[in-house]
Amino acid sequence: MPRYFFDIDDGQLHTRDDEGCELPNPESARDEAMGVLPEVAQDIPRDGDQRDLTAVVRDESGRNVVTATLALRANYVA
Repeated sequence: MPRYFFDIDDGQLHTRDDEGCELPNPESARDEAMGVLPEVAQDIPRDGDQRDLTAVVRDESGRNVVTATLALRANYVA
């Protein structure tokens, strides 16, 4: 089974995944990336009203196969 690596960037900190996980295909890697971003967002300190979290998924050859982004926005309502 192929191994995929999930690098996370929040605009201030970049975390490179050197362990990865085995998944059957790129679609499963996409689903995993979409699921992990909300979990990561819970652990990031709030810094202003905007924050983007990006997961870049690499395959075993180092090729980027998926990019997923979670945008966090807060606006005051008048």
